[in-house]
Amino acid sequence: MRGMSHPAPETPTDWDALVTSLIASRQSVPPKRLVAPGPSAEQLSRLVQAAHTAPDHRGLQPWRLIHIADDQRAALADLFEACSRDREPDLPADRIADSRSKAHRAPCLLLAVLCHQPEDPEVPATERAVSLGAALMAMLLAAHGMGLAGMLTSGRAVRTARFAQAFGLAAHEQAVCFVSLGTPHGARRRDRGDASARISPWISARHGPGT
Repeated sequence: MRGMSHPAPETPTDWDALVTSLIASRQSVPPKRLVAPGPSAEQLSRLVQAAHTAPDHRGLQPWRLIHIADDQRAALADLFEACSRDREPDLPADRIADSRSKAHRAPCLLLAVLCHQPEDPEVPATERAVSLGAALMAMLLAAHGMGLAGMLTSGRAVRTARFAQAFGLAAHEQAVCFVSLGTPHGARRRDRGDASARISPWISARHGPGT
């Protein structure tokens, strides 16, 4: 429930049960299924702090978040439309309306940005992306613990020069995805299936199986 608090676990076993339950019960909820209320200012601050705990090789802080305020949604809708028209000048009216509507979904909207500077030969781009991914997952889990939900969404507009310019991104920055947050409404639980196929033993080229 929204605002519910859990007693502090006293043993590692308590922590295991609480964390496992939180992770297992989390699910992504589409922006159109996210309604008010979204996170309060205090909750949003806690969500960003949760993201800040993500692994960060050499402390480069390779990501940042941009908050799109409510009074900026119309400007974002204009940007979405412009990016769509760049790809397809004769875009039908219904697709323009759909493109614009995405700017007004979910009570809270953030843009996740990946940073490729400062340069460090020990931290390749893949590690920076992993750090951002871990930060976003920490944020989604923390939101779930608050009784909220969220989803990461992207699209071709996010990867355009027009979009980067509109958000004032530096040459070494890359817009990755939006983070939509709010209260879930009418969301359906998705069956993730069996995770056992996600892991396998290493079979080296030098040594065959079982050696």
